[in-house]
Order: sequence, then C-alpha cells, then structure tokens
Amino acid sequence: MKASTRGMLLSGLVYPGVGQLLSGHKPSGLIFVLGTSAGLIVLFYRLMQRVYGFMEQALPGLANEALDLQSLKQLVERSSAGGWGAEIICLIIITGCWLAAIVHAYFVGRKIDHQSDFRGNH
Repeated sequence: MKASTRGMLLSGLVYPGVGQLLSGHKPSGLIFVLGTSAGLIVLFYRLMQRVYGFMEQALPGLANEALDLQSLKQLVERSSAGGWGAEIICLIIITGCWLAAIVHAYFVGRKIDHQSDFRGNH
C-alpha cells in the first residue's frame, strides 16, 4: 500500500494525526492528535455538564412521579437555552483537525512515495 493511502486511512479512520506519526512527521501528528483530543475532551465535558444539570432538575420530579411529558419538554428546553457556542466551536475544531490531517497525510505520503520512486529508479 502506498504511503499516501496508508497515511490518509490512518488519519481518517483511526484518529487524526496517526498517519503523520507513523510516517515520521511527529510535530504535525502531535498537533492533530492534541487538537482533536482537546476538542473531544472539552466537548465531552460540556455535554456532561448539560446532562448533569438536566438530571439535577428532572430527578425531583421523577421521585415524586410528577414529571409528565410537558414538564420534561420544558426541562429539556431550559437545559438547552444556555447556547451551544462552545460545543459548536469544539465540533469545528475536531472536524477541521480531522480533514486537515487527512489532506496533510496524503501530501506527506505522496512525498514519501515520490522519494522512494526516485531512489528506486536511480
């Protein structure tokens, strides 16, 4: 398998930056891995905060059997009212790292393939 294909598959299907790390481009691989990981950690943390806040409000109603569908809908709307700015930014960062890692891995792999073809012909 060509290095360009292998790098793209690893960065696209395994984890952004893995293709770069395995092809010897550690600085760029670490940037993609750390960027994606930071985005995932913040996204997960923010989502867990929302779930915890929702459950904190919903549990008293569930314990008293006073939580009907309309009350549940209102709780969901209130828990979502804070805006999703940080979560959207995290998704943009994760998607950007993912796409950039695939493209970068492809071009790094092409360079490796070209160098090995050049050495093989001379």
